[in-house]
Amino acid sequence: MANSSDEIQLRTLIKLSPFFYFSRSRALLFVLALLFAAASTRAQTKIRSLTNVIDGHAVGGVTIDLVGNIYVADFGDVVWKITPEGKRHVFASGLYGASGNAIDNEGNLLQSNFYGDSITKIDRKGQAQPFVTSGLSGPVGIAVNRQTGDVYVANCRGNSIAKIATDGTVSSLTKSELFKCPNGISFDGEGNLYVVNFRDNKMLKIDPKGVVTPFATISEKGLGHLCFKQDRFYVTAFESHEIYEVTLNGIVKRILGNGDRGIVDGAGAKARLSFPDGIAFSPWGRRRRLYINEYVNDSTSSLPRRTIIREIVLEPNK
Repeated sequence: MANSSDEIQLRTLIKLSPFFYFSRSRALLFVLALLFAAASTRAQTKIRSLTNVIDGHAVGGVTIDLVGNIYVADFGDVVWKITPEGKRHVFASGLYGASGNAIDNEGNLLQSNFYGDSITKIDRKGQAQPFVTSGLSGPVGIAVNRQTGDVYVANCRGNSIAKIATDGTVSSLTKSELFKCPNGISFDGEGNLYVVNFRDNKMLKIDPKGVVTPFATISEKGLGHLCFKQDRFYVTAFESHEIYEVTLNGIVKRILGNGDRGIVDGAGAKARLSFPDGIAFSPWGRRRRLYINEYVNDSTSSLPRRTIIREIVLEPNK
């Protein structure tokens, strides 16, 4: 600390200027304040582009396997597999509205087909086979119960949550007037399900018996997906161009974006997002990372469609 550029500049100021007088203790406090401010800037949540803009695609779900590979759906017929270093290739194709997704207990990718009202199971080699072909209505988000292997799916068009047994049998967990196109779905650490609505800004809690209750109001507009890590959720605010953190006691905090649409890498208030949708938490590395996909266009109806995948590095205490 004694040789830092901040302290050298301060000593020079003290020696050269007759108009300033600092006691040694006050000078030290001033230097510490400068260093603290610099450290605070470095510790802010940051976002950076992991890929270039990808033409001809929209945004679906994002999930990550236990070896760190990122799977990104395009709400069309493609799922990409992306390494943590950003190397991308087509993992599976021939889908129909590739939306929400999750990794099951055997490492298979479960990929919902929004337009096909179905779920495809894709093994680690990219070989796809039908998993569920009936009983769903606009399936989007998928969550896997790690203890039982059962799968839960948010039905956007049906405003309901379906439960799928390991053999592919579909049953209804719950249907509610609180659902407004349930989109993202995730478990907490105690077996409760949480859902975010695409058509409004609400996050809902579902207990193991299927009882639905309001949990939190996130942004001003519709939401995308969510993921859970340790003691909190991370939520994409699709229509507000923001990322939020939600604790288990319902406290909501915006961590990136300010409502203005754009693709701007950086930290804190400098960052801009554009229709963020899928989101997943990386299990790898000492630094805590989220991965999202974003729709680059200035509106969801403009053409040609363009998307990008970006990495978020959370501040150390998150």
